[in-house]
Amino acid sequence: MCIDFESIGGFANLKLAYHAYTDTLPPERAKELLKLVKSSGVFDIQQSDGSPEAGGGPPDVFSYRLSLSDGVKQKSLSFNDITAPVSIQPC
Repeated sequence: MCIDFESIGGFANLKLAYHAYTDTLPPERAKELLKLVKSSGVFDIQQSDGSPEAGGGPPDVFSYRLSLSDGVKQKSLSFNDITAPVSIQPC
């Protein structure tokens, strides 16, 4: 699975990015990421569920972009701290 994640925002307008192919990661790390993707139900989330425009928010809000591809399924979502669906928010 290809995983692309980007966050940008906050008062300092920080930009962070993560890109990985699970088949190039250590097996335990890949297994953990795949488990998190599956348990989040991210492939079932509709963009309207987390549309960044829906939430606005204070100037320190982070915006996120997540793209996943496993060769069969693809999903791209954009959201922010306010609009992120509960199933993909950090613990």
